[in-house]
Amino acid sequence: MDNHINLRIAGSSVPASVAGSAVKNMNEGRTVSLTAIGAGAVNQMLKSATIARSMVASSGRDLTFTSGFCTEIIEGEEKTAMKIYLYIK
Repeated sequence: MDNHINLRIAGSSVPASVAGSAVKNMNEGRTVSLTAIGAGAVNQMLKSATIARSMVASSGRDLTFTSGFCTEIIEGEEKTAMKIYLYIK
């Protein structure tokens, strides 16, 4: 089984669902990153990370992340994306 999951976020993504998926995967020992292209998607990505942080806080843990840019190929075209890696401490 792969130890990393990358969740691609769209402007129409539901932040609570993304957060739940991220926390579930981290609890199962996987590393998780979120990738977004466009302002709306970045907004939903940051909401997702914030909700995930509150989910893990209920068990006395903290969620942090690092951010950066990456290049994604979408329909044969290079696009700059924002990526964050989530960590539970």
